Amino acid sequence: MSILHIPLFTSDRPCQIGVGFHNVGATGSLRASNEGVAKEAEATYAGRCGHLPLHARTVGLLLEVPTLDICRQLAYLSYLFGKEIEPMRFATFRTAALAHQQDIPGQKALIIPYINVPEAETLIQETLGAETWGLPGKMVHLLKNKAEFYHLLDVFHSDAFQAPDYRIATIDALARVALCFLPEIEALYRQAGLAGRYPLGLVMRAAESEGNRSSCLVVEKAGHIRVIQHGEAKGAGHSASFSHWANALHSAQQGLVATMNTDKEDRVVISRYLDVEDSPGMSMVIMGGEGASLGWNSQLQRARRAGDTACIGTSAYHPQTAALRRVQEQYEERAATFFLDVLLNTAALCGIPFNALRGIANIDLMIPGAREHYLRQQRKQSPALYVAECNPRWTNYTDAIMTVLGASRRVATIQNMRSVIREGIVTLDKQPLPEQLDPASICERLVECDDEWQQRGLRIICRMAKNPMGLIYVGNVQQAWQEMDAIIQALLQCEARRRHVCLHHQLRCLSTSACS
Repeated sequence: MSILHIPLFTSDRPCQIGVGFHNVGATGSLRASNEGVAKEAEATYAGRCGHLPLHARTVGLLLEVPTLDICRQLAYLSYLFGKEIEPMRFATFRTAALAHQQDIPGQKALIIPYINVPEAETLIQETLGAETWGLPGKMVHLLKNKAEFYHLLDVFHSDAFQAPDYRIATIDALARVALCFLPEIEALYRQAGLAGRYPLGLVMRAAESEGNRSSCLVVEKAGHIRVIQHGEAKGAGHSASFSHWANALHSAQQGLVATMNTDKEDRVVISRYLDVEDSPGMSMVIMGGEGASLGWNSQLQRARRAGDTACIGTSAYHPQTAALRRVQEQYEERAATFFLDVLLNTAALCGIPFNALRGIANIDLMIPGAREHYLRQQRKQSPALYVAECNPRWTNYTDAIMTVLGASRRVATIQNMRSVIREGIVTLDKQPLPEQLDPASICERLVECDDEWQQRGLRIICRMAKNPMGLIYVGNVQQAWQEMDAIIQALLQCEARRRHVCLHHQLRCLSTSACS
């Protein structure tokens, strides 16, 4: 049977207990961030978990502390999936898993983490006594860590997919290494005749950074050096301007160290700021010694403001120009072959048989813009795409696809994941709502309208019931977007009428009181 039709999570034996583990914080994605950064991510994303083994008899979400908001979200998902999703504390899961193993010797419970870093792998296999799903922790460590991954790219050299010019420094030496790197970049631009026409800048990312956390852009434009922290070009405390590079780099260094746990990882990857036309991502599922690509996807940003790189959502890739369409046609299949080779070589480096792997991974690419393309020509370099990073885990995009599969009661297979993409999907993790609206009231309207929308080929699914809200638009995405706008306007009108009635009642009470 083709791997396209094999269920992702099933094995030869039936699964009695299966849980998702959305370890976006200290036990997973942000293992080398400080406590504040990890807690903020956990509070934001803890309930956003679509990678659930719904074939299991008992399905749950593994949590340290199930909050009321998360329990409400799980009740909503239970409605969508037609199956109860239980919030499970670590101790509760451990007790249930041990009891299950006593009843059925040799059969373990299944945990699907967001990312199977070695720390999560040890927790799942040794502490909780369960089976884990995902690429082995040893591989994940090398692929996830940006410093280690860029070393891998140098070893597994490719003419068509390359790391940008970069340096690696400890956080303490960051400013010094960066100041030495800048003259080299200036010399490149001067020799290519691009001095003053190609913005001079550096992108600095902690080796264990995730989702723009612990990242910083320092770029010179119009005589000012801007320091943009965490991919946010707008917002208090995120952007500052300097006249001298030394001061700017010192500020960047302070901003980065404030987010890092340097006892666990103190390295920073410093790469040359690139003129980039677009930044597609690509996810691949690995099973049975084969890999299958889910195609390119787009990262959605608030606007094309210089320096604002914070991703607020994802969608299937739709090139905006004829030139980008040609790039996709030329590189998409080659990117899948390249990524599969990277995974195969990394497995070999770790001493892991490739046919034993099962998991999902993502790679982010950068398509050079006109200035960067010209620079490559002047450097006598062949055309190529740049590799930004590897995420050997679920992503915003693939997790949303799994949520849609669960809501449409389809088995989690590669073929069905591809079908969701073809049918239409856009995710937004940060859709702002008017302050006077309660996200819970929006969720209620989504449930009320769901049956009617499905008949029209669209759905809107809530991922995070807070403000800003996490949403998935499915099927006829444009129509779904319009329906969401209509819901917000209708609720705003209801709220305005409610406030008018309350005010009218208060005035009558005051009038009655005055007359008496």
